Amino acid sequence: MLNFQTEQLRTFLAVLEHGTFDAAARALHVSASAVSQRIKAMEQAAGQVLLQRTTPIHATAPGTIVHKLARQLRQLEADAAAELGLADAA
Repeated sequence: MLNFQTEQLRTFLAVLEHGTFDAAARALHVSASAVSQRIKAMEQAAGQVLLQRTTPIHATAPGTIVHKLARQLRQLEADAAAELGLADAA
């Protein structure tokens, strides 16, 4: 069973949305090294390469599955925040 941390999934989304580790790091207010370490840990947990290191970065076939998981988690968090009246915090 995969055991990705929430921050790892948020980082994964940021990399795909911003196209590079550096841009994702700026958006997340962390170092590029932190982004790289999170992605590496995810790839080790999955036992597969999840991102093609091109410019812009693209998900591999296994990465598209993780991308779907990350998007679904983000939506669940947003839904829960809205139901709790915390929509502005999401």
